[in-house]
Amino acid sequence: MDIVRATPRRTVALRYALYAAASVALVAVAFFAAPSLFSRAERVPVVERATLLVDVARRGPLVRAVRAAGTLVPDHVQVVATAADGVVDELPIRPGARVAAGDTIAVLSNPDLEAAAIDASAQLDAAREELRSAREEASAAQLDEDAAYRTALAESKRADEEARSYTALHASGLVGDLSYRETLIKADENRSLAGIAERKIGVSAADASAKVAAAAARVAQLQAELDARRAQVATLVVRAGSAGVVQSVAVERGQRVQSGTEIARVAAARDLKAVLQVAESDVRGIAPGMPATIDANGSGILTGRVARIAPAAQSGVVPVDVTLTAVRPSVRPDQSVDGTIELARVRDALSIARPANAADDTTIALYRLTADGAHAARTTVRLAGGSLDRVQVLAGLAAGDTVIVSDTSAYDAPLLRIQ
Repeated sequence: MDIVRATPRRTVALRYALYAAASVALVAVAFFAAPSLFSRAERVPVVERATLLVDVARRGPLVRAVRAAGTLVPDHVQVVATAADGVVDELPIRPGARVAAGDTIAVLSNPDLEAAAIDASAQLDAAREELRSAREEASAAQLDEDAAYRTALAESKRADEEARSYTALHASGLVGDLSYRETLIKADENRSLAGIAERKIGVSAADASAKVAAAAARVAQLQAELDARRAQVATLVVRAGSAGVVQSVAVERGQRVQSGTEIARVAAARDLKAVLQVAESDVRGIAPGMPATIDANGSGILTGRVARIAPAAQSGVVPVDVTLTAVRPSVRPDQSVDGTIELARVRDALSIARPANAADDTTIALYRLTADGAHAARTTVRLAGGSLDRVQVLAGLAAGDTVIVSDTSAYDAPLLRIQ
């Protein structure tokens, strides 16, 4: 049989005291823990939505490109130099002027060359007179020799007729032997003289031709000398060899210059190339033949292809030459341009707007917005290459994700609250 014992009052009081102490302890723990919880909630940064740039990851074609500034440079520059000594009298052009082939660049003076040309002209005139005189003398000599031959021929015929008559008379005994022989001898002599006169015609003609030829050669020689002198005088007017834009003028009016001195440089206006200053970190993907577009800053868009990549960097950039397909009339040498070189085309790529300070082929941390847009959680994203404004995403995001692409380096928290 169970015996009911009464609980002492002291024991009951002690139990209630323990309950009260436990409750006080719980209240104290809650009191001290609550500020810590509240401070953690307060450490989540709050960011204004209006200060952020966001973009939605999307799939589609992506052009990988490199962009760089540069200038239009003439591919060929003509150095205009003097061909004779002289003093610069006129300089009708200045740097920046457009010139056509044959336009005057400078006018020189050289009294010695001009005097030499005048002297050569006078000598040529005298030689021409000598040639005319030689031709007239040859004609006169020809007439004299022809007349002498005709006279000798007539004497020969008369002597032959006399000889025939004396021969008939001698046969009849009417003329003595001596007279008959003298007539025959005289006929032979006249025939010989006629032959000599005939040969003298050829000799005289050859001699006259030689004299005429010598005089003509002298004329030709002096004509060539005069042409050379006049050509030297003509070089005192320095002209542009081709159309273009004057890049520089190296002389001043009144300056004495020697043959071969540079007067100016003319750049071909239709033979320009773009030289882009590509950052050393971006040049590794560029190769000759890649297509490029050149923004001529108000003069339209030009197209071309990469022609040459400089072998070494200069001050952190590498010059890249782009040959242009066509050049607009409005562009000029040394004009500033912006160029875009197309590296590759990805047909189906997940891409986002290029985040601030994001390089190609790197892994970065981005804040991805929640579905309600109230928060943004930090996530790791692996990037591939891209263009200036977009970059391909290899991992860390899916199509449709919204991420913050503006600079968030000021926030070092795994979560942001968007307000």
